[in-house]
Amino acid sequence: GGRTPRVAAPPVAAASPGAMQADPRPVAAILRYVYPGVTPKNGRVVVVEGDGGCFEMRGGEVVERLVGDGVDAAGWDVRYYNKTHEGWMKLPPEETFAFSDDRRMLELMLEPAPEPRDALEDEDDRRRRESLRSERSRDGYFGVGVVGGKNEHNNGTLWRSAWQLGCAFTFTVGARFAKTSADTTKTWTSLPAYDYEDFNAFAAASPRGAPWVAVEMGGTPLADFTHPDRAVYILGSEDNGLPSSVLRACAHHVSLPVASPDRTSSFNVAVTGALVLHDRLQKRRLGNEVAAVREGDALRGGRAGVDSAKPSQVIEANKNA
Repeated sequence: GGRTPRVAAPPVAAASPGAMQADPRPVAAILRYVYPGVTPKNGRVVVVEGDGGCFEMRGGEVVERLVGDGVDAAGWDVRYYNKTHEGWMKLPPEETFAFSDDRRMLELMLEPAPEPRDALEDEDDRRRRESLRSERSRDGYFGVGVVGGKNEHNNGTLWRSAWQLGCAFTFTVGARFAKTSADTTKTWTSLPAYDYEDFNAFAAASPRGAPWVAVEMGGTPLADFTHPDRAVYILGSEDNGLPSSVLRACAHHVSLPVASPDRTSSFNVAVTGALVLHDRLQKRRLGNEVAAVREGDALRGGRAGVDSAKPSQVIEANKNA
């Protein structure tokens, strides 16, 4: 059908929150948006120039402004903060938003858009497709990185371990160190490493369909965790750990065990990453069934507590039974 004619809007200018007060240009509207894991004060700002006074924009035009600032509209849905309902609502393309001297800013939040599904695929088709995928065909891919890391040697060690354990990429967010010298195997020739200035940049570039896994104290014990087919493992810095905003944005939260409660559960960040990735490798090799094996399991026909077997032996015996 036909489309409603659009009125040309004023040009867009990007700015940081701290620069808004010093900007002498007349402002019609301010669009502040955040990616998952980012607090509003660290959000990105799009300034819509105008002559002040009253100004209106439709939801679709708001999205166009964000696209002009680098947002991938195909990968992200937009929500706005509704003061009346005190919550985040989906941004309707045709809804009109009014700006005035009393209200120049519109708070926006991005969330991952759902993965597209084949419109002709019914539930039986989906189940049939899933049943054809063996465990070994679901290896997927994964990456690992540190938010706010401050030690270059830890970063180099994690980079090397990631390559050895099958990672597809590594990354840093807001790193506080210079180029690493701890990579003694020239990992950079085999495994890409990405540096992001802040979590907004990381979220914008994060691969679609790969859930974020926070590695931080207080999460699901690693022994009980089933690793996603595709995943991005996010570790905190050596001194501050992961920000609470990042923890809330992650789909999973996993932690490492300690020998006894009186021992600290804070591990070296490079060691933490290596342990988590090794756990993934082991569980994937054994078809994730190793997570269900517990101490005391016995081979079929054996005596419980006497003829106990290694997890791999128990799994193999069950498969051949």
